[in-house]
Amino acid sequence: MSVVCRSYATEDEARSAVERLLDAGVPGEGVRVLRGSPARDVRTEEVGEFAGSIAPDAPIGDFAGAPHERRAVAGSFAAPGDGGRKGSFADADRETVTTYPAGVQRVHVEGHRHVRRLLMEAGLDAAAAERDIAALHEGRVLVLADLEPAQAEALLA
Repeated sequence: MSVVCRSYATEDEARSAVERLLDAGVPGEGVRVLRGSPARDVRTEEVGEFAGSIAPDAPIGDFAGAPHERRAVAGSFAAPGDGGRKGSFADADRETVTTYPAGVQRVHVEGHRHVRRLLMEAGLDAAAAERDIAALHEGRVLVLADLEPAQAEALLA
């Protein structure tokens, strides 16, 4: 038995793979789904809910001065240009690891160190583990499963 790691572009694809694994009798303790949180930039997202949403290109005003687009830089300390990404209170650099003991889904918030260790225990080298962690932050979903490589082709395709 070995650990097989597959990457999926969407949550739905990963969920389908997990369902196939569990339906085929792979023990839930041997199935793990890794997800990451992409870095967000509130300059590109609609904001507000109580009194309606405001689009990134909506004109807003300041105390004094001409209106400007909401996504424009609000100010920076010694930063040239547009100041880069703009964060929010929702920013969180985290990964989650979902397990399925006895078929019950359990989600744990983990850090890079724990995810790196899981990937390296699965047989990846340090560089590949770092690439996979970066992929998690780009929206990829990883499924790790304890099974025979021959089973992997049929169940994780």
